[in-house]
Amino acid sequence: MSNKETMTPRPRSVIAVAALVMFEALAVIAYAVSYTIQLSSDGAVNIGGRLFMVALCLFLGIWQGSVAINFYRGRAFTRAPIIVWQLFQLILSVSFLQSDIPLVIFAAVLSIVIAGASVVLLFAPKTTAFLGDRPAQ
Repeated sequence: MSNKETMTPRPRSVIAVAALVMFEALAVIAYAVSYTIQLSSDGAVNIGGRLFMVALCLFLGIWQGSVAINFYRGRAFTRAPIIVWQLFQLILSVSFLQSDIPLVIFAAVLSIVIAGASVVLLFAPKTTAFLGDRPAQ
């Protein structure tokens, strides 16, 4: 039973997870736009690899935005992509903690906090009840 059949109000945890995932999606799209602007500059990767990276980032940003919207609507199947995305984000963010650039370290810590908060809120009792996994309390 999805939330489509029930008219229960959205818990704050659902709104927070959807907002955090949408924020991540917008960040990926912003990165893709920034990367597109810098396509003409020299780099270690040839133009084909750079175009693939732009397309991949745009696809992932749009996909993650779709996941956020469907999670907000109460579709339980969106939990798996959210978990996978957060795990990738945690793994990549930990590797960026070794940077010498303070902004990169700040972004890595922010990513870790967002991923951790998303996972915790994703399995909050009110969230799982909203998604139809357990009876409402």
